[in-house]
Amino acid sequence: MQNNNSQNTIPNKLKEYRVKAGLTQFDVMLKLGVRSTDRISKWEKGRKYPNVVNLLKLAKIYNVHPIELYPEIGLPQILPEDLPRE
Repeated sequence: MQNNNSQNTIPNKLKEYRVKAGLTQFDVMLKLGVRSTDRISKWEKGRKYPNVVNLLKLAKIYNVHPIELYPEIGLPQILPEDLPRE
């Protein structure tokens, strides 16, 4: 059976915004409270989606609207009051 993982990736700008923010995957892992950088890596490589809560947290960490993280797939409009509070 042939592995088609490269064809099934989810386009995103997670790594681009992380790098712009001057953060490592480890930094993001700590800010999100997840257990490993493997999860961050899978999101950035488009192998998995973050859940809604983590997507909103990522947007807040990177100071962008959540739709900017996944511009090619057209996420629904999320209002600023929907973002998690500190």
